[in-house]
Amino acid sequence: MRIIGGKYKSRKISFPKTRLTRPMTDRSKETVFNILGGLVFGKHVLDLYAGSGSLGLEALSRGACSATFIDHSDQAIRTIKDNLERLELQNLAQLVKIDCLRAIEKLKKNDRTFSIVFVDPPYDKGLVKKTLMKLDQSGIVLPFGQVVVGHSRQEGLPENLQGLKLARTKRVGQACLSFLFRMDANHGETKSYISGEF
Repeated sequence: MRIIGGKYKSRKISFPKTRLTRPMTDRSKETVFNILGGLVFGKHVLDLYAGSGSLGLEALSRGACSATFIDHSDQAIRTIKDNLERLELQNLAQLVKIDCLRAIEKLKKNDRTFSIVFVDPPYDKGLVKKTLMKLDQSGIVLPFGQVVVGHSRQEGLPENLQGLKLARTKRVGQACLSFLFRMDANHGETKSYISGEF
């Protein structure tokens, strides 16, 4: 596994060697960041179900100003810590061992907000819907902030979201990548910066 673009392009990163962790493929990751484009630069990023931390690390390589990594697995936390140290990115990162659904509640209580949130949980466990519902209700995603979800073709998104709006879903191999954005609560606008093909 490697960093695909930005300052640390081609640098190798480790991933937890366990059946419980399913790293996002390089192809899927490249698709995510091709679609996000320059939106990453200068943003605060949240990487939920972080695993190896590859999405947050990729964002930091492309100019994100900070990344918060959340995972409940000891092995994942150790792997992310090692990757951050290898790339010397500790000063731009926060690493927290906690259940991701609980983490959203705590981040809300601490008034933390993010412009980009990555959600890449284990497939077909019902976590996509639960996590998006929590994010939708929490307010930790800034207006026009982007939420990127990795999920299987069989696992749909919740249909009754109030603040988050689906912009597009793209199939990549056997998986799907869905891009949502938070509407402007003050003006009710539904502007998306994710549109069209690349």
